[in-house]
Order: sequence, then structure tokens, then C-alpha cells
Amino acid sequence: MRWQVPAADNIQAQADYLVRHPVPSGFKGIIFTDRAGNWLPIANAGYIVYWCNTGQIPVGAMGMSEQMLRMSVADFAHAYWGIQLADKRLVVDILQNKVKETAVLLPITSNTGGVGKTTSSRQLADRASQAGLRVLLIDGNIRQSSQRSFFDPKQDKPLHTIADWRPGMQAQVGANRGRNLGVPYDICFAPPAGIGVDWQIYRQYIQAARRLWDFVVLDLDRISADDLDDRENIANGLLLPYIQAGDPCLVIVKAGRQTQIDALNLLTAMAEHHLPKELIGIKDTVPVGLQDYRRLDYTRYGTFLGTEYQTVEASNHIANGDIRWDDPGLAFARENILNWALPDRGFNPDRFNPNANDDDRRKGRGRR
Repeated sequence: MRWQVPAADNIQAQADYLVRHPVPSGFKGIIFTDRAGNWLPIANAGYIVYWCNTGQIPVGAMGMSEQMLRMSVADFAHAYWGIQLADKRLVVDILQNKVKETAVLLPITSNTGGVGKTTSSRQLADRASQAGLRVLLIDGNIRQSSQRSFFDPKQDKPLHTIADWRPGMQAQVGANRGRNLGVPYDICFAPPAGIGVDWQIYRQYIQAARRLWDFVVLDLDRISADDLDDRENIANGLLLPYIQAGDPCLVIVKAGRQTQIDALNLLTAMAEHHLPKELIGIKDTVPVGLQDYRRLDYTRYGTFLGTEYQTVEASNHIANGDIRWDDPGLAFARENILNWALPDRGFNPDRFNPNANDDDRRKGRGRR
């Protein structure tokens, strides 16, 4: 049974409503609150009222159990609301204000080439910057600096790379101001060919960068299922440690029989490594000319965030070095990804949903 409880800040109206609608026999009613007051009438109506704040527990409420406090936000939200969030902070740390203010990190990878991973990284960074976030795009393609190839195809610009940075330096030393490259976000390029940078240096740099920028997009190289068991490659060097620490990850799947099979192998391996599926976002990319595209059921592996169709027009934009162009399908998937990774930053996919009606779009604009 679902009720429409009065919203806004009128706590008394909400309390009166709950008292008038006691918990039906055979059901359980749970309330989480940080508002002090007399909760006894609501408790007498059959509700369990949990106190989600510090200080004295109000009358009629009870403190959260040790099990609740030790849950992650993601597990807590799934257990009590049935929703998936990419947030592995502990509930107890939030209540006690022990959460460190660090930027959200979004690694982006795939199991094959040609999925538009590098382009997607730029588009996500661009959109997040438009929303007012300070964004850093880090190129983790060590074998081939994909982002450098786009911004500096002749390799003749005096750009900084992560090889210029050492622990103890300011994070800006390894980054380039976006305004000098015609974009609203900053960029840290991979090291030049022939210069090696250890994964540990990458991780230390990312740690420093997360204290300075609001959102860090990490453009990683492709990985396979076997890479998850190889301690010397990018999967164990950068990807696994961050997911295990609670950061979300976007996996881009290229539509096609064999590429989708390979993607399922990778996603299955991630599940076998006990990576929380609420932290795995999945996007399909459909190549130009592919017929009979069928989306797989990703429920067991993560959250499906949308499909992007590669077009000749988009390919021409990329070839011309364009940063931004109008593409409703692309915009919807991009907004969905950002809303998933940054749920409290005002991103609203309905504004860009090509299947949404005008009322939905107007509501979306109203919430921005």
C-alpha cells in the first residue's frame, strides 16, 4: 500500500496524516527522521521511528541499530527503498559528520575498442562543467594518449602530462587549463610515448585531484575478463581498487554478437570479484549500420543507463574536432549517467528524453 504523505517542511501535517493512517495489520511502517519532537503518537499508530541524528533520542523514536549504522548508503537505500545508488559511504560516518569532502570519481572503460569511450569521457566532462562543477578529465590510456591525440593531434603543444607531477606537488602541475584548449573542464594527459608512470603515481595524483576538483572523469583503456586477475595491468592498478572503495564505474558495451558476449564475460567476472552491482553503470553503443540491435538484460550486473547510436553525423563532428553538438539520443544517455553518478547535483534525464511528453520536459526544466 502506498500513500501520498504531505510534503515540504510541514512536519506537523505529515505527523497528523500518519496518525490518521495507522499501519495496517500485516504491514510494517518505518520512518527515519532527524527532526526532534514527540513521536509517540506515530509510534502508537504502529510505526517504527528511527532517530537519524546526534543528541538525545526523541520520545517515541529509537536509535538506529549497529547493523544499520555499519551499512553503506547504497545498501541502506536498497534495503529500505529498493533503489540503487552509487554511494558506499557508511551511514555512521555521515551521521557523525566524518565523511571526507572528496570529488566523485567516474572511471570509464570497455571490453573492446571503437565504443566511443574517449568521446563519451569528454562529453560527460563537458556537461558536468555546464552544470557548474569543476571537472578534471584524466587520460588513463597509457599505451596511447587518446585525449592528447584529439586536443593536440600534431603533438606540438607545450602541454602538461601526469609525468610532470610528483607526490607533494600541487595537482595543477599535472593538469592543463581547459580554457586554453577551448573546453570548460581541465585535462590531465597521459605520459608521452616512451615515458612510464606507475599506477601508484596515478592513484596518488587522483587522490590529490579529488581534493581540488568537484568531479573527476577517468578515461581508462579497454579491459577484458582475464585482466581482472592480472595484478600488473590497468584493471588491478586503477579500476578494481576504486570500485572496491565505493566509486562508480561506467562500462560501455559495443552492440554486436561477439562484442556483447565479450562484455557479458567482463561483467560476469566483475560480479565474481564481488564488485557491488550498484556501482556498475552500463551503456550500449550501437555502431553505424548495425541492424537488429537487441539490448541484453544487465540486471544481474549493474544499472543500464541508456543507448547511444553512432551516426555518420557524429563521426564527422568528431573528425572535425567538434566538442559539442546537438544529439537528443546522446544527451539523454549522458544526462542519465551523470544523474546516476552524481544524484544530488540536479541532473534530470527527463529534460532530454526523446520519448518524454512536453509536461515531463517542463517539469525537468523547473527542477534545474
